[in-house]
Amino acid sequence: MLTIISWVNRGLAQIEKWTLVALSASLGLLLIAQVVLRYLFDSPLFWAEEVAVQILVAMSFLGVSYLIYQQQLVAIDFIYLMLAKPLRRLVSCLFQLVALASLALFAWLTYQWVSDPLVQSELSPTTQLPRWYNYGVLLIALMAMSFHQLVNWFESLRNLVLGEGV
Repeated sequence: MLTIISWVNRGLAQIEKWTLVALSASLGLLLIAQVVLRYLFDSPLFWAEEVAVQILVAMSFLGVSYLIYQQQLVAIDFIYLMLAKPLRRLVSCLFQLVALASLALFAWLTYQWVSDPLVQSELSPTTQLPRWYNYGVLLIALMAMSFHQLVNWFESLRNLVLGEGV
């Protein structure tokens, strides 16, 4: 069972990675086009800044999700590293569970917020697209973060039971 979940986790991470690559390329191309059109042709894209910010926000949230998969988030762990290995495995398992509960709560609250009719009727000022598209990226990223964290918790729980790792 854990093998299937790990396989899905790796697949989701690959999708995130290639989405981040595509978003980075599109952001770079958009900003280059904006500079060329503004300074060479004196005809800027009026929507470029808004779309660039939206792309950057999407990259940030998906990037955090990918970092959770990679287990490369910044952590202050000097006290944690001073613990004995069995206690370290227990603390790791508890921290993973708290992180999972927090991310799941954030995802649920974001879903409630995005599904609110007032939020869904809001339009962006420049492109006139519904703003919930942008907010939906947050929801998708939080769901992906929660899934990655769930897998991390399963692995931490397995390490605790088997006495491996850390």
